[in-house]
Amino acid sequence: MTLGDDEIDAAADVSATDDSPAELSLAGNESADERYRRLLEHSPDAICVHQHGRLVYVNKAGLRWMRADSADQMIGHMITAFVNPESVPAMLSRIAGLRRQGDISEPSEATMLRFDGTRLDVEAVSVLTVWSGEPAYQVIFRDVSAQKAVESALRYQAALVQHVSDAIIATTTDGEVTSWNPAAETIYRRSADEVMRRPVTEAVGAELDPQKVLDLGGVATMTHYDVGGRMLTVRVSAAAMDDGYVLLCTDQTALRRAEQHFETVVASLDEGVLVLDHTGRILSVNPAVKRLLGVTADHLVVGYRELRRAWSEHWEYLAYDAEGAPIKSISEPPVLQTLRDGTPFTGEALNMNAADGQARWLAVSTCRLNPEEGERSAVLISFRDISASRSATERFAHQALHDPLTGLPNRTFLLDSVQRLRDHGQLAAVLFIDLDDLKGVNDSLGHDAGDVVIQAAAQRLRGAVRKDDVVCRFAGDEFIVLLVGPFQPGELPAVTERIQTMLAEPVLVAGFAVQMGASVGVVETGADDDRDGATLLRVADRAMYAAKAQRRRTVVFSTSAKPTPGGQLSR
Repeated sequence: MTLGDDEIDAAADVSATDDSPAELSLAGNESADERYRRLLEHSPDAICVHQHGRLVYVNKAGLRWMRADSADQMIGHMITAFVNPESVPAMLSRIAGLRRQGDISEPSEATMLRFDGTRLDVEAVSVLTVWSGEPAYQVIFRDVSAQKAVESALRYQAALVQHVSDAIIATTTDGEVTSWNPAAETIYRRSADEVMRRPVTEAVGAELDPQKVLDLGGVATMTHYDVGGRMLTVRVSAAAMDDGYVLLCTDQTALRRAEQHFETVVASLDEGVLVLDHTGRILSVNPAVKRLLGVTADHLVVGYRELRRAWSEHWEYLAYDAEGAPIKSISEPPVLQTLRDGTPFTGEALNMNAADGQARWLAVSTCRLNPEEGERSAVLISFRDISASRSATERFAHQALHDPLTGLPNRTFLLDSVQRLRDHGQLAAVLFIDLDDLKGVNDSLGHDAGDVVIQAAAQRLRGAVRKDDVVCRFAGDEFIVLLVGPFQPGELPAVTERIQTMLAEPVLVAGFAVQMGASVGVVETGADDDRDGATLLRVADRAMYAAKAQRRRTVVFSTSAKPTPGGQLSR
């Protein structure tokens, strides 16, 4: 209910007339009034005087409390202009009860509206007095805003104690429980009535000395037990009070179980997991790291410089782009770049210097563990041994490009190599070699004997040429030799003669000495030769047939520098 100025006037008139004319003393002299006013001026409390609801006086403290620049802002105005409407009814009720000069009201709370737009909580006491010879009301205000803030904080703290999820336990200096909040009841499954004035050790089911916790720095992780004997992992924080201790007990049982579960999973992984801090120091490793790297945690590097040196000297790295193509130009160990700027790495690494002496191919991934921490984030490195799969892949790739009987590159490898060497200007000559009389060996001694002859021919051809030359088994008893690099005059005939000589040596097969030999077609090429690889093979093929047509164990050099029309490469 909001009351207007007329109602205040009426309340004042009633208070000034009922039973008061005969008893109100207007005695006093001017000097007494002056002394009274000086007393009011110097009072630290805010004091105002109003008559018929209008302010006639406000002391300095009142002006200061109201954030007023001068008394003119308030004198002559209705007091209700400066009082929260919700506080007006209580104010009227308070002054209506004053009948005689000197009557004092009970303290009541009010909210004042200040000139700067803020509010001030006060406790007001009204006194029926005389001002300038007429009845008036003197109001003394006391600032209770700080008290209200404290009370509010206390209520908030009490609510926290009642509603937080952590157990808050107060004890005496001897360790007897004096306070046990609802969270403590939930965690330990013991009611406050059960534990009050009992030793805190009994309340938490385990030894708990608050002073020892303080001696350890105020925080300790302990094992407690609830009423049913269930083990609890509890983080205990202790604070000393004048008459005892306050303990904050946080139930970390679920967190600890999750950590143990995580640790068990990581420890059982076949994949190595290594965590470094932002300086390169090792924070943790799982057992697989020892097996994959052939080292223990004690042997691993600790620090950025050591990391750079150790991981640069004996490791090879192979990264992949977004399309999965290999990137071979890696200037430094990828983990260093991850440590420096957070760049993740996914690729392969060859550890050539493991402590157990084994070289291993590993699939490696590096990334920041907590990207939101930026350059101070720890780095996670994971390793997976791919040596077996990589060996299998290399073996399959080798089998796809090599002849299983002789181990020489096969026809597929040849067709790619001849064109590549031709395009790079590295091909000097092509030799097409066909073994003589292999059919007779197969017919007389069997195909196993023929395989032995083919294997012997392959070995001798490989021994007759240089390291960079390419020897391929083309088909059946046919071989191709690609001579790489420049030849000196007369050197090419010397190579073909050496091949013929080595192939002519007998081969011991099933107790029989088998005489070998070959027909050879040779085509020489140079920088001004525009024939492609397939054409050169066809020309060498024709030269070989020309040699076989003349007589066995013959070498024919092709004299044509240009492609001849028609004709296909033999099998």
